[in-house]
Amino acid sequence: RYLKAFALEKVGNKTAAGYEYSKIPANPTSYFGGLATDRLGKLGVNSSARRAAMRNKSKRVAASYPVKFRRELLRHSSSRGIDPRFVLAIMKQESSFRANAKSPAAARGLLQLTYDTALKYNQKAGIPSLKGTDLYRPSVNIAIGSVYLAELQKEFGGLYEAIAASYNGGEDNSARWLARSNPKDPAVFASEVGFSETKRYVFKVMGNYRVYKELYNADLTPR
Repeated sequence: RYLKAFALEKVGNKTAAGYEYSKIPANPTSYFGGLATDRLGKLGVNSSARRAAMRNKSKRVAASYPVKFRRELLRHSSSRGIDPRFVLAIMKQESSFRANAKSPAAARGLLQLTYDTALKYNQKAGIPSLKGTDLYRPSVNIAIGSVYLAELQKEFGGLYEAIAASYNGGEDNSARWLARSNPKDPAVFASEVGFSETKRYVFKVMGNYRVYKELYNADLTPR
């Protein structure tokens, strides 16, 4: 329904597009529900009721979206141009904020970094020497993860959906899906993601991100 509405909007039928967008429930954890609310606003449709519903629903689930490691996030993520709320969204999905988390693939810590990946970015993160167990330290994990995410942000032009897809499905795959996206719209990109697991991951991370944006400012203070 979202893509139908988007297509109608692109051919100039804004009334029909607005109707289709409005039929998508305003749910902050729904990827397309959030995007529909954004599009209605850009069409000039009064979406204040939808915005209020999104904010109220976000507040009801606020306990599941805590701000953890605020000092580290502001120090490492914000300074590199990465929205710390997006880092929290990935952190929630990857480890549920468990610093000692380890996956069967040996990904470690809050952002589930593998040792090989961490070795590509530890120097730039200001960590001259690195052991695998260091990734269980929140300050180290967030510092290196922020550099990694900043590099992905440059590669994918700031499209957070592509960054999330790359984080889960690999940079080459994400670049291929982005190349197939015409136009380079977030939802069009999401529709091109070819792995069902990665598509679900993108939807979950972006849903987390939207709730965090509803609840907190960019400096992670409550809104």
